[in-house]
Amino acid sequence: MRLKALTLNVAHGAPFAVPMPFLRRRSALLGTLNQMAALLAREGADVVALQEADRSSLFSGGVDQVAHIAEQAGYPHVHHGVHSGVPGLFAQGTALLCRHPLESCDSAHFGRDRRVDKGYVVATLAVGNGLEVVSLHLDPFSAAVRRRQVDQLIQALRQRPERPRVVMGDFNAEDVGGPVDRLCSELGLHTPADGEPTYPIPNARQRLDQVLGSHALRFTRYARLPDAVSDHHAVVAELVPRED
Repeated sequence: MRLKALTLNVAHGAPFAVPMPFLRRRSALLGTLNQMAALLAREGADVVALQEADRSSLFSGGVDQVAHIAEQAGYPHVHHGVHSGVPGLFAQGTALLCRHPLESCDSAHFGRDRRVDKGYVVATLAVGNGLEVVSLHLDPFSAAVRRRQVDQLIQALRQRPERPRVVMGDFNAEDVGGPVDRLCSELGLHTPADGEPTYPIPNARQRLDQVLGSHALRFTRYARLPDAVSDHHAVVAELVPRED
């Protein structure tokens, strides 16, 4: 199975200021979400990972950002995890959008270490060999917290059936021995070493957003997209089963 995957931190639809969508005009908020959806529709990825993505609430400006992007971009299958929420006030988290049905869906926030809206969602694609996909968002402030969060994810994924896996999202670090290295060593993942910086737009300096794949998968494309629809660049990757 050939898989095209894309990850994007949508910054609550308010990417170039304090991320408070309820302070934006509704037309401006919807305009930003439409730009994100247009990017996704243009790229045509099989599965998309979103971070800092909100369901309808006071904080989101009354807009279900996840549903809006999915509908506009043509993704019929959605799995969203609320990692921080109070009914009616805010419902923040990560999401997976997919062209194929999703099975074995799960979601978790990082408890005392979640730092507002940090956590992950995981699901299995109901096609091919049942590839597992993860959308992940880690803490931006503390390496120790990120380590605990990654260990929590590793433990959870090890409880699921063994299968090829793609983990993507905003890792909020690029340090040697950090979350990417730990996930790769513990879960048998890899990622191209020559990826470009993804944050912040317009002068990206840090490679925070990445796509990791099992060693059973080979990358045939890995690219940072130039579009300025958020304060993070989107990253797109294409993977195929390794033949050797």
